[in-house]
Amino acid sequence: MTDAVVQRNLDNTLLLLQDAMPRGDFDLIRSLVTVDAPIRRAGFADLYALTGDTIPQSGNFVEWLEAGWKVLSGALTDQKAEARDIVASGNTVMLHYRMTALHSSTFAGAPATGKRVEWEEIGVLHFNDEGRITDLWFMCQELSLAEQIGCTAQLV
Repeated sequence: MTDAVVQRNLDNTLLLLQDAMPRGDFDLIRSLVTVDAPIRRAGFADLYALTGDTIPQSGNFVEWLEAGWKVLSGALTDQKAEARDIVASGNTVMLHYRMTALHSSTFAGAPATGKRVEWEEIGVLHFNDEGRITDLWFMCQELSLAEQIGCTAQLV
């Protein structure tokens, strides 16, 4: 694996998480991710399940975008992702990043607070030889966000 290929994978990871997803640019997302790429574990899927809302926890990433991301990004607007740690080896990128967003509408059963919220997240992305993402996995601080928006009573 050349340094240029590894750098391309790093760049595409950041393009997805810091630009395309926060802006809801589905055309750019689809150019970065293969059509059959699975999402192994979606961020906030457990929080949604515990509070009675549903978003897909796994499945096809593009389908998840339509069913889950639009709901999530509509409730948590003005999203910003800041990469804290990022490591690439071959066709795999692992990163730790900090997300901030504005809690603008009901999210996981909690009405909008109008507050800025933040959480840490870990992602693992796999790439094909053309530099497109073929597999995604995310884990985030769901309880931290639940506390910030006031839905912890629903979790007990």
